[in-house]
Amino acid sequence: MKNKITILFSMVLFSMLLYSCNKKEAAVTETETIIPVTVTTVDNKGIDDFEEVSGTVSYIVKTPIKAIITGYVTAVNATTNDKVAKGKRLFSIKTKESIALGNDVNKLDPNLHFGTAVSITSSSNGFITAVNVEKGNYVQEGDILAVINDSDNYGVVINVPFELKKYVSINQQLSVYLPDGTSISATVKQFIPSVDTMSQMQSIFLKMNSNQVLPENLIVSVRIPKSNKSDIITLPKSAILSNEIETEYWVMLLRNDSTAIKVPVQIGLKNQERTEIITPKFNVTDRIVTSGNYGVGDTIKVKIINGSK
Repeated sequence: MKNKITILFSMVLFSMLLYSCNKKEAAVTETETIIPVTVTTVDNKGIDDFEEVSGTVSYIVKTPIKAIITGYVTAVNATTNDKVAKGKRLFSIKTKESIALGNDVNKLDPNLHFGTAVSITSSSNGFITAVNVEKGNYVQEGDILAVINDSDNYGVVINVPFELKKYVSINQQLSVYLPDGTSISATVKQFIPSVDTMSQMQSIFLKMNSNQVLPENLIVSVRIPKSNKSDIITLPKSAILSNEIETEYWVMLLRNDSTAIKVPVQIGLKNQERTEIITPKFNVTDRIVTSGNYGVGDTIKVKIINGSK
């Protein structure tokens, strides 16, 4: 009798533990299937098809400042990174003869001004990037004393695949996007008349339309517009899902505030930000999942954490 009671008690205890475990597992499963998502609605304002290329802030003309006589440098008024204006005196040079005989000749005839230093001035506006001499150095005629980045030839050089050249024209206005998220308007000024042998890309020079000075060699991006399509339905790229070979596309459509379902779509024009939806024809009130939609089933339980356009 005692053994029967013990067995009965054990079975009841086991059943209670099993029920408790199943209840906890069900609770965990239910929690795991509720996915936090963000949503958006469709946009019908149209889409710009563009190609984004990289560019570099550059001074395409670097002006060398050369000695025009042979002699000794008697004054240096230039320092690396100085901003200089055209005509500013940068160096003074005296010949050996003027240093040796200048005072004696001037004593004989002060009007001759023999021994006066020859001034070397800046031939352009810009920034000094190199100073190659110091006071007292002996230089030959033609020696490079300094190098100036010509600010009149300052802008962005972009590298464009040759097949995209047809979308770019002289005096065309393009937007230059900086690493900090801001942008600057620029004007197409020059096609460099050669292409890179390996990449078959052609360099194009853009002159920036602002006085903002950016550091040389800064990498930027430029969008080259290819076409525009208006009155179409588009969604952000993050809303579009596809298989591995990109032959099938779909979105997760909210059926209600807590459920999203898989809806196959046919896409059309797309750029780096948005994609055209050809079918089905979504309503402007339809809500599409933009995050939390990757790797989920055909129907999911969701929790909307915010809405985004």
